[in-house]
Amino acid sequence: MSQSSTNSHLMLPGAKRKFIGLSHIEVDLGQKNTLIIGFDRFAQVQARPNVDSVLRLFVADFRKVDDSTQSSTRATHALFKLGETDRSLVFRHTPESTTAFRFSEGDEPILLKTRQDTLQVVWVSSVLQATPDDFSVYLLINNLHDIDRLLRNGGVNQKLQTALESVRQYKGHDLTSPKMAFNVIQNSDAKATFLAPGLARSPFLSIQPGIGVGLIRGQWASSFNLDLQFIPSRFHRISYGVGYTSNFFFSQQTPDGALQAFRNDFLNVGVAFYRSHKESRGTAFDRQLASFYVGIPVYRRGGYFSSNTIRLGGTVYQNGLFKVQPEMYMNGFFRKVSPGLRVVVGF
Repeated sequence: MSQSSTNSHLMLPGAKRKFIGLSHIEVDLGQKNTLIIGFDRFAQVQARPNVDSVLRLFVADFRKVDDSTQSSTRATHALFKLGETDRSLVFRHTPESTTAFRFSEGDEPILLKTRQDTLQVVWVSSVLQATPDDFSVYLLINNLHDIDRLLRNGGVNQKLQTALESVRQYKGHDLTSPKMAFNVIQNSDAKATFLAPGLARSPFLSIQPGIGVGLIRGQWASSFNLDLQFIPSRFHRISYGVGYTSNFFFSQQTPDGALQAFRNDFLNVGVAFYRSHKESRGTAFDRQLASFYVGIPVYRRGGYFSSNTIRLGGTVYQNGLFKVQPEMYMNGFFRKVSPGLRVVVGF
């Protein structure tokens, strides 16, 4: 007996990284079983509407290689590759970390399985056998052996067609357009819920505030940073930004015993380069490869920097909200150059 969650899979954190495609359709099949189709273009789903025929192929092949001697509680991921002339089936198993039983009065103990099995279906070409990243069908089921019973009880085609019709009738956008991306969840009552439909590759802005501390011209200084990054789409690995940095310096006491404070603000422009995401086609915007920016002073209190100071810097390491940024200050172009180093933590 599988004890998997009843919540929608597409609403779980990180769902977009777990399933192939820019858009996804999730169909509740009852008894915690779920069909998920990931795709880049709606036309891909329309071209392969007969999922039941694929499931029948899998059942026939699965019967030939099924190992009934293995533990019934282990979770299995089956990757079913459909080629132009042949098929292949690859299994990945996850053993149960604990052994749990359920007891009912007068019944035998029931051994619990905490994770569902997954059947993933992809279509590959004879030239490139790699798993494609634009279309895939997932069946999250309590046990792979239940697929045969699922087919005998009517299969999934009819429920999928209901979900496709909901997409076609959506009033806000033409979601059948290849320019659009969306997630839709069809519950057991056939009601469709759409999650954030919009342009698939739309640009967006990223606001990145942070505080930092650095060693500049041999003196420790604190800072407040506010960066605004323009990102053409989540598939681009480069962004263009403008930022504002306030540096605060505190010198030794003056002859009259007062603590002398300086503040110097810089307006910066620059570019940032990001790593690709390990688990999806998108970009990991919390992991910069590098960045470069140039800044000019816009506010000065105290004479720590001259009015013609130019600030050059960049990010050489980022992990989440933590950044390491070497800097260089100079009066004009490469005159009286002073190096610096800053550590910034975002929030």
